[in-house]
This record gives sequence, structure tokens and C-alpha cells, in this order.
Amino acid sequence: MKKLGFFLLIGCFSVTSAFAQMERERSKTQSFDPEIFWSGAVVTLPSVTQLPASNLNFTIQHAFGLVSSGIDELFGLDASSNIRFGLDYGVSDLWSLGIGRSRFDKVVDVRTKYRLITLMQGARPTHLTFFGNMALDTQKNGLSTADKASFYASLLLARSITEKISIQVSPAFSHFNHAKEQVVFNGGLEREENNLITVGLATRYRASERVSALLEYVPVIGDRSDGSHDAFSVGIDVESGGHVFQLFLTSTQWIVPQYVASKSRNSVSDGDLGFGFTIHRVFGVGI
Repeated sequence: MKKLGFFLLIGCFSVTSAFAQMERERSKTQSFDPEIFWSGAVVTLPSVTQLPASNLNFTIQHAFGLVSSGIDELFGLDASSNIRFGLDYGVSDLWSLGIGRSRFDKVVDVRTKYRLITLMQGARPTHLTFFGNMALDTQKNGLSTADKASFYASLLLARSITEKISIQVSPAFSHFNHAKEQVVFNGGLEREENNLITVGLATRYRASERVSALLEYVPVIGDRSDGSHDAFSVGIDVESGGHVFQLFLTSTQWIVPQYVASKSRNSVSDGDLGFGFTIHRVFGVGI
């Protein structure tokens, strides 16, 4: 764990130094809510932060292998990694649509986010937002298109507790049309669940005007896929201009949320964490 902290500290210092030399003014099209979260995702969980109308958010997320693999695998950087490219568009100030593609299982996902309620107590908001997606495994694996589909629906409830601290609770339902079964090395049968319930928990601490710390935990409630573990992530957001750059350590390499719930095989209690980063870039497209 000391090694994990050391590499996160070095990474944060390097990124912060790099961004300090960029333009320090926020983009005129940037309207991430500084009182809740700075981007549309915490780490793997969607956040209540909504794109404004006619804005486009381009996202690159990269999750490497386990840091515990040691120097031979360059602490996970040489291992097989997952990457997702995504685009989200603000249809209105309350509603956005998005599409993305991940490397693992060649998953293509389409998603929507709609802000249902905003309550203000002084300058501190509380948001209730709906997030849903449909994902498709596009591998050639003999399954029908319908069997390759999965779905995710979540209510995101977030509040700014103080000027520096925000929290979010995200109850969610995941459904896979086809529950996979596979024989494992000891001859047993490992089965995935069609339906999963999770309650995502996230918090953000705003350390400065440009840097925030993040903590995220996604426990499965009830039946779970064999061999799976709850996902845990810790990260740092650095905001500069129209960019939000995130460094994180996570126990899952999966990025699409229903896959995080079903397929995360690493256990944070065993120190199974991997390094990753996300880049969010917002553009005002005027359409």
C-alpha cells in the first residue's frame, strides 16, 4: 500500500505541475458545477453533473493492470488495459445523450442523463438525476444481438454538504439478457447473474480551486456474479480551462457501470488496485 500511495503522489505532482503551465482561465463553455463534481463521472459511477445545452464532452478513460504485478509489468502499465472513448452532448441544460466504445468485450454503449430535481439551500444544491444506458458486446462469440445486450438504470442523488465536501448515493439496477457460464481452472462452473442491484457511494473533497480528491465504492446488494468483488476507487481531479484530468487507483478495469457490477474480479482488501486516468474535454458546438 505504501507503493500505491507513492505512485499516486508522484502522478498527482506531475499532472498538477503540467496543468499549472496551461491557461488558468476556465473555458467559456465550461459549466461543470464546482459545488458537486467537476465532470460527468466520479470514477466509474456517473455523477449528477450535467452538460449545458449545445456542449459536447469528449472523454478518454484508461484503466491499467494491477500495481501489485511489480516492476516486471511496470506496476500494471504493461498489462492488458481497458480504454473507453466517449462523446456526450447536452441536448438541453437538463438532458444529455452519449455514446462510447470500450476495449474489453468491444462494448458499445449509448446513454442518457436527465436532471429531475434541483433543490437549493442557500448556495448549496441538491440534485436528483436519472442515468440510463444500453450496452452491446460486439465480439464475435456466437451469441445473438439480443443476447449481447445489457441495460443499466440509476437514480443519482447528490448534495453539497459544505463548501468543500459533496456526497452522492446512486442506487442502480443492471440487467444482462444473457448470463454467461464458464468452467474455471478447478473444474467448477462460474456463473454470472442476469440482474444485479448496486448502491454506489461517492464523495468529493475540494482541496483547492483546481484540485479535488474523490472516493467511490460500488457494493452489490443481494445476488452477485460468481467470483466478482465490489469495486473501489480513489482519485484526484485537476481542473484547468475546458479540461478535467483525473488520476485514480481502482480495483476494477471495467468502465461501463453494469460491467463494473458484474465483472469486477479484483478485491481491494487484497490490495488489488490498478492505476488509471480520465480526460474530459468540453467544447461549445453551438447546435
